[in-house]
Order: sequence, then structure tokens, then C-alpha cells
Amino acid sequence: MSFLLDTDLLSLLERKQEPAKLVTWVQAKEAEIFLSVVSFAELQFGLAHAPRTHKPALSVWLEQTRCKFAGATEPLTEPILVRWKQLLSELKARNRTMTCEDSLIAATALFHGHVVATHNRRHFEPAGVEIFDPLA
Repeated sequence: MSFLLDTDLLSLLERKQEPAKLVTWVQAKEAEIFLSVVSFAELQFGLAHAPRTHKPALSVWLEQTRCKFAGATEPLTEPILVRWKQLLSELKARNRTMTCEDSLIAATALFHGHVVATHNRRHFEPAGVEIFDPLA
């Protein structure tokens, strides 16, 4: 089983008080964890808008995380974007919506057969993707 780590959990790993349960899970499953380029874009945006006092440490953490998961980062390829458009069509038919970022992460997981690891279960339920909350 492989997991696509949502940005919400990834950002918790940057905190000074990382949730012990999450850290233990990530360490145990590290070889099965993938990240979306979408998460890195969200984090880069957050870094650009962070207080000046936090930027140096956040920048170092983000670069270390990019390096650590370089081989496990899922890009947005044309087939994934086609799957995303299909997902949007399915959501529209059911009168449901998702944020752009979450729907792209969900489409990536659906395309690759990953389970979405997130603490924001309700964000991904409309996509019908398998979800796991390591903090539950």
C-alpha cells in the first residue's frame, strides 16, 4: 500500500511540537509515502507569505523535505490532469466541489492507486479516494 501525504500532515512535520503519532507513522511507512508537487507549491506559497522571522527556518525545512522526498514526489503529468478533469466532471454530476489543490492531490492518488493520508478527511471524501488519517 502506498500513501500520498496531504499538505496538512506535511506541514505538521515542520512544527517544533511535531505530533508524535504522525512522526512514528511516517518513520514506519517512509518507503511507502509519496508527496504531490501540489503540496510543495502550497508550502512554497506559504513560505513566501510567512513572517520574515520564520522564513529562514521554513526555507531550510522545505529544501530538506524536497531533497528527502525527491524520488517520491509525484509530478502533475498529462494523464494525471486528464484524471483530474474526469474527477471534476464526476463531482459536477453529483453537485459536489473540492478545492483545486485537494482535487489535484486526489486525482494524483486515484491515478497512481495511492491512499490519501490526511487529517482533513472531509476535504477528500467527495473524490471517492481511499483515505487514511494517521492521527486518528
